[in-house]
Amino acid sequence: MFKNLIVYRIANDWQPNADALEDALEQERFQPCGATQALSAGWVPPRGEPGARLLEEIDGHWLLSLRMEKRVLPGSVVREHVEEMLEKIELETGRRPGKKQQRDLKEQATLELLPRAFTSQSHLRIWISPKQGLLMVDAGSIGKADELITLLVKADSSINLHLLQTAESPAACMAAWLMDGVPPKDFVIDRDCELKAADEMKAAVRYARHNLDTDEVKAHLTSGKMPTRLALTWKERMSITLTDTMQIKGIKFLDIVFDGRDKPAKDEAFDVDAALATGELSQLIPELIEGLGGELDFIGQSAKIAAEHAPAGAEAKTAQAPSTAKDADLATEAAPWD
Repeated sequence: MFKNLIVYRIANDWQPNADALEDALEQERFQPCGATQALSAGWVPPRGEPGARLLEEIDGHWLLSLRMEKRVLPGSVVREHVEEMLEKIELETGRRPGKKQQRDLKEQATLELLPRAFTSQSHLRIWISPKQGLLMVDAGSIGKADELITLLVKADSSINLHLLQTAESPAACMAAWLMDGVPPKDFVIDRDCELKAADEMKAAVRYARHNLDTDEVKAHLTSGKMPTRLALTWKERMSITLTDTMQIKGIKFLDIVFDGRDKPAKDEAFDVDAALATGELSQLIPELIEGLGGELDFIGQSAKIAAEHAPAGAEAKTAQAPSTAKDADLATEAAPWD
């Protein structure tokens, strides 16, 4: 059900209300692209059945699905159409249009071609765990996840969240695990890894299906290369790849998870898959966070630092947690304790 997860922390003042959130999502239900519309995004039933709920609640976990539709219009087709228009104008007027008119013609050509362009669709899933105060996005990049979060907050502005960050750097932790051969409890280091230098050359070494407990790997670490990806197995039940930005990629459930389970009926498959995925991952994620030194408390940490640096008699202001990936990056760069 999930391939990749990017984890967000929901603010403590959020009051979970499934019905209210679903009503808000209804206002942003997916509508197909119009004739001259390049992109359309909106909420659809996660179950994939027409008329089903926009918010599915299974074992206390909420599932949402965003559909994005875009018209596929290759640049080469636009350029060819523009060239035809330019040749026609030059033939009629005896001169070739300038750059400004060419830009206008490109916009005109795009509008003319869009109604004839094919459309492609993609889906992104959101999993909300109200009890844990976590929101997970099944996306391959933080940028793509932030786009989805923006649409979610547009539908329901009461949701305030920020990228979950751990007290210790994932890259530093992965380097220590590789050097010592001792990953966190219940995790085993697998055979895939990427190491990258921090200098301007960005030299990278990738290992696939390779023993990582070797002097060669340790030599790369000693020379300054840091892990950007590391494959792990959790309790012999799930394999994942952890990244240096705390993304969980390549999620795969192992055979032991399915032992003794009957294949669900077609009308029960979604519920069974959702219960299995959320049940297993809701155990893995806290253990992974713990293995990375626990969760970084932005508000508490910022308040402590502010108090230590405040002038005598001044009241320290509590810093607000960053709400998106971009804000988190800015907060990290500007933090005085770095």
